[in-house]
Amino acid sequence: MNSAANDWASSDSTQNITLAEADQFKNQLSAALPVQIADRFVKTAGGEIIHETELRRNPFPAAPVNLWGTLAGVGAAPVNMAQIRAAIRSAARSNNPAGELQNILHHALPTSDVATMILRFPAVAVAIGTAISQIA
Repeated sequence: MNSAANDWASSDSTQNITLAEADQFKNQLSAALPVQIADRFVKTAGGEIIHETELRRNPFPAAPVNLWGTLAGVGAAPVNMAQIRAAIRSAARSNNPAGELQNILHHALPTSDVATMILRFPAVAVAIGTAISQIA
C-alpha cells in the first residue's frame, strides 16, 4: 500500500471507512432521510486535510481512511463518517431511535433546530398523521 494512504488512516480503526462504504452510506442516508452529506475530506495522521477529489484520484481508493465530512446545513460541524454511520446504525437498534437520531444530528448540526428538522421528515409527518387520524 502507498505510504501516503497509511497516513490517511486513523490509528483508531473505528474512525476508518473506505470511500466505497462512505459513498454507500451517503446514498442510503439521503434515501432514508432528507439529510445530505456535503463536503468530505481525510484528516491525515500528520494533521493535513486531503479533499475528496484528491482521494478519488489516489491509486489505492479501497484502503480505509479517516474520512470526515459535514452535513448540509447551517453551522455544520465536521463529523467522522465511520463514526456517524455506526451511531446511526446503533440508533436504529435502540429503544429510542428518534431521540438517538436527534442527538446525532445535533452533534453534526449544533446550531440547527434539529427537533423541528426531524418533524419535517416526510416519514415522521406520515407517522404523526396516521397516529392522529385514529383519534375519534
